Amino acid sequence: MQNKRKEISALWYFILISSLTNFTFLLVGIVLLALFSFELSSLAVKIIIFLLLWKGGIVGFFTWFSHKKTYNKEFLVNFMGIYLGRFFGLFVGGFLGVRVSNVLNQADLIGFIVGALIFYFTGRWIGSKVSTVVGEQLDKVFYIPELSQSEKLSGVKSTSRFTFIGFVLYSAVLPLLLVLISLLINYFDIPIGYLTESLSISRIVVIALSIFSICFPWLMRNRWLRKLQSETSSPESLIYWTGLVFSVVPVVYGFILFIAMGASVLELCVYAVVSSVAAILWSMNNGVFKEQKAG
Repeated sequence: MQNKRKEISALWYFILISSLTNFTFLLVGIVLLALFSFELSSLAVKIIIFLLLWKGGIVGFFTWFSHKKTYNKEFLVNFMGIYLGRFFGLFVGGFLGVRVSNVLNQADLIGFIVGALIFYFTGRWIGSKVSTVVGEQLDKVFYIPELSQSEKLSGVKSTSRFTFIGFVLYSAVLPLLLVLISLLINYFDIPIGYLTESLSISRIVVIALSIFSICFPWLMRNRWLRKLQSETSSPESLIYWTGLVFSVVPVVYGFILFIAMGASVLELCVYAVVSSVAAILWSMNNGVFKEQKAG
């Protein structure tokens, strides 16, 4: 069967799965928001689509990097879906919760929290199913070549370079990119702020979610380590990347506030700085990063 399939590098394999899973959630999110009469300008839609698909590529890249150390394809494919499902579930659920709360004449904050929580856990469950199905379909067409023992050892020795690249991308490039995009949006007078009446409430929710996102990997690190030791050969590496991703989530929240609720660029800059500092602190105190630096 394998000789009928085409060989594909592990990098492109995981990027394809991540991007297709991300694209599936993106389409579902657009349909749901359209059904609830959320109107966005065509340019705003293009910007959001670009950012989300770009995110899919980045998630695929770092999953591939984790595969260079864990060699557990099934676990990583499932993990990708869980991560992307949570991300989309949180925001789509929050927006829909606000809309439903308005219809029922309830507080926006309550609707946002209830909707976000429901879709967060729903997205977690659905995400793993979607990424698994996508992976199964790709496996019918492509296969990843097995690595020799010498190639595995070579991959382990070269991880410090990719660790540094990932650290720079997440701690500096991503926050700066979102700030630059916001400046361009203001410069070209692109319409934003579709839910300005919910800005004050959303700001409180986002601050709480940002604190949770930064603290969560620190609180769960030991528990993740115990759990992953039986599922993968390199749990420290996977925990490092997971914590790094969680650390920069606040700037994504800030960008959503900027686009949807009309928050200022200055406020987004605060989220960008917080994300960068959180990513730096996590990396400095994470065993994997210190080991790579020492090596």
